[in-house]
Amino acid sequence: MSNRLTRLKFGICLPSWNEASAFYAGLDYNLIKSWAISCEELGYDTLWAPDHFVLGEAMYECWTLLAAVAAATQKIRIGPLLLCYSHRNPSLAAKMAATLDVISGGRLNFGLGAGWHETEHVAYGLPWLDEPARRIRGMVEAIEIAKALWTQERATFRGTAFSLNDAVCNPKPVQKPHPPIWIGGGGEKLLLRAVADYADGWNVPALPAEEYARKLRVLKQHCERNGRDFERIEKSIETRIMVANDRWELEKIAKWLTSFSSYNIHAPTTDIMNKYIIGNAETCRRRVEEYQRAGVQHFMLYPLDFPSRRTL
Repeated sequence: MSNRLTRLKFGICLPSWNEASAFYAGLDYNLIKSWAISCEELGYDTLWAPDHFVLGEAMYECWTLLAAVAAATQKIRIGPLLLCYSHRNPSLAAKMAATLDVISGGRLNFGLGAGWHETEHVAYGLPWLDEPARRIRGMVEAIEIAKALWTQERATFRGTAFSLNDAVCNPKPVQKPHPPIWIGGGGEKLLLRAVADYADGWNVPALPAEEYARKLRVLKQHCERNGRDFERIEKSIETRIMVANDRWELEKIAKWLTSFSSYNIHAPTTDIMNKYIIGNAETCRRRVEEYQRAGVQHFMLYPLDFPSRRTL
């Protein structure tokens, strides 16, 4: 599979928790399903769901939501943004992914991350490792387990955190040799090295364009060290967007983001405008082009005015 792109791709991150919008505080599956169908009708490339248990006061579980969205759509690609490897046993996650790839007709992007939300691990009684290096190693083992189950008739694996013993995963995914593997995160020493080693796609949370370009240079260095073709990795950014002409709306958005409790952004308005894509249509177009010049090939967007479809 080649990831050499000839055009930008645009994906939408599903508003699966009640603080995903500055204008709507509820959580309604029928609204989310309608939103997903609209994304497909409008020609978006991908739909994504975050894998958290605790954001805001209410949230849908990622994998269950993706399965429902797969049934409600026909063409648009779907994926988790991103599965935390420690939320589910990796062999179970691989089996779930194979099933979802089959029932979606080969539309799954398998996104995986090392995890960062300690609070929800503690709340749900899940193991939490303070050392990022150990979490990244666990994520890498989860990828190795998934690839083994997807491509081998019987898989055996011995890692430091996980293992397989003559395990069978049938039916296999539709996509060959396996669904595209996406890794998320920005750590330059270990995380980006894992991207260079294993990923078909790389995603990072919102950054200023110049910082994004710098991280791409680091990723390219990792690829050069291990002989990986840098161009075969699809590069994306996960960010928030809103098209607004009204000054009151822009001020409301800026104020809401500075007190955004789910991610503890708490940033000055000027930083927010430099980090996200917010403004009138022309401003947003220029910001997209700025990120394109920095190397972004795929935008994973959270429209802040859900359930309105104006930004969408």
